Amino acid sequence: MNNLIDMHMHTIYSDGELSPDELVSKAIEKGIKTMAITDHDTTKGLRNLDKSKYKDIEIINGIEISIKVPKGQMHILGYDYDINDEKINNRLEELRNNSYNQVVAIMGELVKQGIKFKAEDIQGIFNCLGNIGRPNIARVMVKYGIVSTNQEAFDKYLIEAYEKIRGSGKGILYDEALSLINNSGGIAVLAHPKSLKMDEKEFLITLRELIDKGLRGIEVYHSTHSKEDIEYFERIAKEYNLLVSGGSDYHGPFVKPDIELGTGRNNNLHIKQLSLVDELHNRHF
Repeated sequence: MNNLIDMHMHTIYSDGELSPDELVSKAIEKGIKTMAITDHDTTKGLRNLDKSKYKDIEIINGIEISIKVPKGQMHILGYDYDINDEKINNRLEELRNNSYNQVVAIMGELVKQGIKFKAEDIQGIFNCLGNIGRPNIARVMVKYGIVSTNQEAFDKYLIEAYEKIRGSGKGILYDEALSLINNSGGIAVLAHPKSLKMDEKEFLITLRELIDKGLRGIEVYHSTHSKEDIEYFERIAKEYNLLVSGGSDYHGPFVKPDIELGTGRNNNLHIKQLSLVDELHNRHF
């Protein structure tokens, strides 16, 4: 399992459970040779990591930007961009502020169902280091025995609550996200396309629009993709001349207990080559 590639993972600066240094150390233990930290809507994790300390692993600057869509879930990944770019960091800070509004709205929906939150727990969510979102609420629900696991919180409560307040949720339009990534020197990639919840016609129309606005790649390999999904997205990447990316989307044992760094869900990932990584190497060597 040595020499693996994992281009999708999260730290405590978004909704992961490990610090940037802990995540890099774990990646090295797992035999990963190339990794990308792709925190949600923030560069803080990367800006708090001294990559020069690590000689045995290649660490790519990454990000995962939340996109406003009427259904499903869309995220755009950015790679090899300038993490100190003022425009992108200012916009990401606005997204973080929008996250507060989303969490308040979701908790309001849960209160309507009779679920109560203590003031100190609410304050704890708002004071957390990283971005705030539904996983923070799930932790509180587990703490008080409302549910037994993070996943149960999502399945029973949080997905439905989110759908009710979707219009007030965080995110930006995809053309802005693509512009932010491209203008800061990055490569934009569509994350876990299966999460779009579109039929094939809708997906291809949307994909063409994204490409016209500057999308350059697609995440073919992901922990949630079946073998059939992977084969389909491989064909799409070839047909539309898109760079191929992939990663575990690792968060940690509480947030996503069935997903392991480097190897995904039930060992469904063992990535050793990606055209995205080849392109990044061509940029710098």
